[in-house]
Amino acid sequence: MSEVPSTIRQDLFDAAFLGRIEQLALLARRMASSGMRAQRRSKTIGSGIEFADHRAYAAGDDLRRVDWTLLARTDRLQLRLYEEEEDLSVWFLIDRSLSMSMAPAGGVHLLDRALQVAAALAYISLTNLDRVAVVALGQSEPPMRPVRGRQQFFRILRELSAIVPEGPTHLQASLDAFLRSQPRKGLVVLISDFYDPDGLGATLRDLAVRGYEVMVLHLTDQSLLNADVQGDLALIDVETGQERELVLTPALMQQYRLAFEEFTAEIQAMARQVGARCLHVDVSQAFDDVVMRIFRAGGFLR
Repeated sequence: MSEVPSTIRQDLFDAAFLGRIEQLALLARRMASSGMRAQRRSKTIGSGIEFADHRAYAAGDDLRRVDWTLLARTDRLQLRLYEEEEDLSVWFLIDRSLSMSMAPAGGVHLLDRALQVAAALAYISLTNLDRVAVVALGQSEPPMRPVRGRQQFFRILRELSAIVPEGPTHLQASLDAFLRSQPRKGLVVLISDFYDPDGLGATLRDLAVRGYEVMVLHLTDQSLLNADVQGDLALIDVETGQERELVLTPALMQQYRLAFEEFTAEIQAMARQVGARCLHVDVSQAFDDVVMRIFRAGGFLR
């Protein structure tokens, strides 16, 4: 790749990072060719190379597609139809609420990791000639139009670099606004911590009903489940400013871990109900491992 433009966040997308995702894309391509990843790609009837069916000849049809062997055998003028893979659009919907800006001391912010993961998967998709768009949930302007081709990657990085944490989480309202813009059908990758007091609601169902394939990336930081602080604390909700005082004990931390497991299981169950893939992504894990795990589950290549 060429030198990183100054309009792109150097702390997230420097030359070393771009080199890493190029290597990941090569590895993903090898895995795809060997079949070591989940299949996705629906097929449609078109002009591909795999035979699908016949249909009757109509005036104006391409004579090169006539099945002459069938004509000689049955005296029926039929066209050969073939399967072709659909032109895929990949939408990266990124939660930019203030809760995504939190991280333990020295840790990775959820939003920063979300932007890096989206960048890597977008690059893999662009090299596959898919169309790619990035959408910051909660934005007032219409979503970007999907772009195609590896030369558009810096455009994607500029869009990602412009996403900053802001406001509370309103997933249902954000998804409603996205759907009202009538985006092109394809794969929706929803990246969030899902800390929405109103819950997911019908968010995933609405996407599935509209014909989108859905992948849910639930971002967390497992180190927060093992806090070594104890005693009197005042916890402040970063999105609402609401404050709560408590005495943190090992028993209370255990209750918190159990509640978090239930929360995670609920998101996974809701995803399963609509046939969506759902991955729990721990941002404290190695970045390369996270990207390849998502790739294996999602099948971003043909």
